[in-house]
Amino acid sequence: MQQKIPTVIIIGAGLGGLTFYHALIKNKDKKEFDVKIFERESGPQDRWQGYHIGINNYGARSLINCISPSIALNLPKAMPNPIPNLEYHGFSLADHTGSLLLKPPTKQVKDVYEVANTTNSLSTIITYRDRLRDILLENVPVQWGKKCIGYEETDDGVWVLFEDGSKEFCDILVGADGVNSPVRKQKLPELQIFDYGITMIIADVAAPKNLLDRLIKLNGNGTFQETVGFYGDTTFIFFRHIPIEQENFENKNETYYRATILYGYPTKLDDEHDEHKVDDEDSASVVNHVKYYIRKLRPKCEMTNIVLELWDLVPKTTPDSKKYPFKTYNPVRRRKMRDIDPLSINTWTSIRVTLLGDAAHATSPVLGIGANNAIEDAEVLSKALLNYSPENYISCIKEYENEMLKRNSTDVLHSRSIALRQASQVGYIGSIFRNNFMRIVNFFINFFDLNFLVRKTS
Repeated sequence: MQQKIPTVIIIGAGLGGLTFYHALIKNKDKKEFDVKIFERESGPQDRWQGYHIGINNYGARSLINCISPSIALNLPKAMPNPIPNLEYHGFSLADHTGSLLLKPPTKQVKDVYEVANTTNSLSTIITYRDRLRDILLENVPVQWGKKCIGYEETDDGVWVLFEDGSKEFCDILVGADGVNSPVRKQKLPELQIFDYGITMIIADVAAPKNLLDRLIKLNGNGTFQETVGFYGDTTFIFFRHIPIEQENFENKNETYYRATILYGYPTKLDDEHDEHKVDDEDSASVVNHVKYYIRKLRPKCEMTNIVLELWDLVPKTTPDSKKYPFKTYNPVRRRKMRDIDPLSINTWTSIRVTLLGDAAHATSPVLGIGANNAIEDAEVLSKALLNYSPENYISCIKEYENEMLKRNSTDVLHSRSIALRQASQVGYIGSIFRNNFMRIVNFFINFFDLNFLVRKTS
């Protein structure tokens, strides 16, 4: 008698959910599943899938292991090979003036395959997240406009419930539906979201070469740059030295590059300075809000001028696709920095329902590891399910969850610790001690080729 092919339902068509889909399909000769994937958005272009992200060694390794060779051939579209002698793919931390504080040792690589073979997870390749998602959507029959609102577990499987009144049956349900996951809220209602007390605003801009040249002259050619101020405010700037292929910019003689910019500040400042009102439904209002705080919290200097000019490039209304090469969230809005607190729960009970990526362990963006951990989850879970049978499915889920929780809980707490330290309001005198300490640390980690910011991998 032929055994029934088990059904796996994935909720969420982000990087983690799509990678998991591909992994199950790639391994169907070892274990076959009927895989279905549902997404609450109405279509692949429903919202901007932004921004620049760093794919590190374990993220690259898991991604390559999970996707087919034909899809892997398209990866350079999302993660173009680093440009030798021009791009430095790595992280640097500077003070508000652009003076270097910390630049961990990072092996430079020629392509994503070399990234995958390094042992240091600060070796990265800056990637266009939206393009990577488009690549992973290739040949995937996503069922769009299907918002999951919960599930009902039976002795035989799981009924997945959707907002439109429909339901689907499966043997295994995987919630890859983000930090606000309805699947997680039902499976683990006691798992708490941790609020950092930090507000962040993020956008993509088309930056002219002359502006980025000023940034590079001041702060080096690193593709991921962060600066810290006196009052817990931080800036993040991601960019590649790859010109945007667009002919409709106002200055026809200028080369433009795509850059991701982020500004963060302690949320309590909004209460202390409530004379400045902001409307989160109005992009122009939010941009003015960001510039207000930059001017208020940062001394006048070239770095401050560069940051202000970058924020001036954010579209104030819905971008015209004929004049602007990509869209950003409309409107640009304030968002809270959050993670999912692994300390808020002691044990997980393994059932037919499990979680992947941000749904299980949303992490602060400070170390840039969220997408990598979701992709690694996809590989680990797909390998665990190779041993699936109607009798031992719980042990498969448990094997995955034990590994996932141990690995990601450490990353979440480590990233949180760094984010909260950076958000400390040290003031002018305190910044002198902080900056000198960071420079001493920088000397030692580079002299001895150490790296305590990331976990070591084999």
